[in-house]
This record gives sequence, structure tokens and C-alpha cells, in this order.
Amino acid sequence: MGAFDKLKQITPKETPKQKIVPVKERKRDAESSYTLWLDKELLKSLKLKAVEEGVNVKTLVEEAIRGYLK
Repeated sequence: MGAFDKLKQITPKETPKQKIVPVKERKRDAESSYTLWLDKELLKSLKLKAVEEGVNVKTLVEEAIRGYLK
């Protein structure tokens, strides 16, 4: 009796059941990733400004871009 014959004789005890979970909207669904290169001193100043204002760099960049586009 070969290995495949032994596998054929094994019967599953119970059919596995899958839990259906609704898809949740992720926080970043409305965002897209973008990479850019900045001057080191400019980035350093940007990071310091973010710390001073208690926000992250992303927030400062988004505010600056929105202000520029107005």
C-alpha cells in the first residue's frame, strides 16, 4: 500500500467552518504613499518644527501643500 493509498483512506472528522467577517474600512484607504528626497537641513528644520508644534511631519507637509494649492 502506497502513501497516496493511505491518504485516500483518511476521512476528515468535520468540515472546517469559516467565520465571515465584514470588511472594515482601513484608516489609510484615502491615502497614497509618495517618497521624495529633501535637503538634509530642510528636513531637520521640518522635524524640529513638528516637535515644537506637537504634530508629525506628515501633518506639516499636508498643511503646507494645501496652503500652496489654494
